[in-house]
Amino acid sequence: MRRQFRIATDALLECTSCAQQLTQHTSLPASYIIFKLKLTAMCAGIGAPGTLREILRGYFGDKKAPERFRDDDVVKAGFITIGPGVGPTSIGPLKYNQWFSDEKGYQRPVELATIRLKNMVEVLTKWDEYVSNTLAISRRGATYLFDEDGNELYSYKSRGVLTYSETMPRPLSFLSPYIGESVALNPLGLADNGGGELTRGRGVLKPAGKAMKLLSILFKLENKLQAKVLGAEESDYTAARKEIEDTINQNKIVIYTYGLSPFSAETTAVLDEVEADYKNVEVGLEWFLLDKEKSVLRAELLEMTGQSSLPHVFIDGKHVGGLFTGSSDGKYPGLATLKESGVLQGVVDGDSLE
Repeated sequence: MRRQFRIATDALLECTSCAQQLTQHTSLPASYIIFKLKLTAMCAGIGAPGTLREILRGYFGDKKAPERFRDDDVVKAGFITIGPGVGPTSIGPLKYNQWFSDEKGYQRPVELATIRLKNMVEVLTKWDEYVSNTLAISRRGATYLFDEDGNELYSYKSRGVLTYSETMPRPLSFLSPYIGESVALNPLGLADNGGGELTRGRGVLKPAGKAMKLLSILFKLENKLQAKVLGAEESDYTAARKEIEDTINQNKIVIYTYGLSPFSAETTAVLDEVEADYKNVEVGLEWFLLDKEKSVLRAELLEMTGQSSLPHVFIDGKHVGGLFTGSSDGKYPGLATLKESGVLQGVVDGDSLE
């Protein structure tokens, strides 16, 4: 059925009479209309398998591929500026930093899409230099390698639009026998973690964790109110502060967590991944299940750090924030970023935080 659909679609796109009918309502030639219809269909994945997957890979990233964008690279397209590096982004007056900007060693989300944007700007501004025949744009991807005598050493023909290699995460792998494996697998020589393995402190929890900061005002109000409703007295807060201070002074790394929180679970996973020795104080299963004592403990953590949500992370007695959010004074970026920068591993190996 799929093959019949593809054949029917290709037949429609190649239908000269259809294009001729369209030319009656426009000043465009039939050949150009055929080209536009065919290219649009191919970009949608119709009759061009692998195209949609490759488009999505450009936006969602690829852990099997090395970095593609240098730290000093900048892309400008009209009112959009990306860079330097994959983090800073400006869309007119709107400026923000991508949530994955501290991550290294793989093709990060939108990184390949940014490279494609850069190439598109290059081609569009030098159209006549790059495009000698617009009808050839809708051709499918392919790669050929010839020797000095014109003999074919390698070829790969793809039915997709953006796919031009058997190994798109590392498209020049076929050159390994000629230029060496290390260069063929990572020709730009950018950071490359080898590809594919799960790295803690990344993934969908990261943007969700950063977004939670937008609710911090509500969390702070609820935090203090819950302890008061449960009958907390001044002496309870004093005892809680002493307990916290004693704990963080007696242990190099301390985390305060919820038993049911995915952010807390990821925090322990990050520390386990670097083989850290740490103390985990589980405040409770979740905030709405806390008794008076634990509600006071959570309220005092807010008072001491300015952070309303868990997990809390302390290193060398200093509050470094949570998993993805930094300390309230802006001095420390949070546990995940400390891991990405190598600082956390240094602490585990015996270095001080400073």
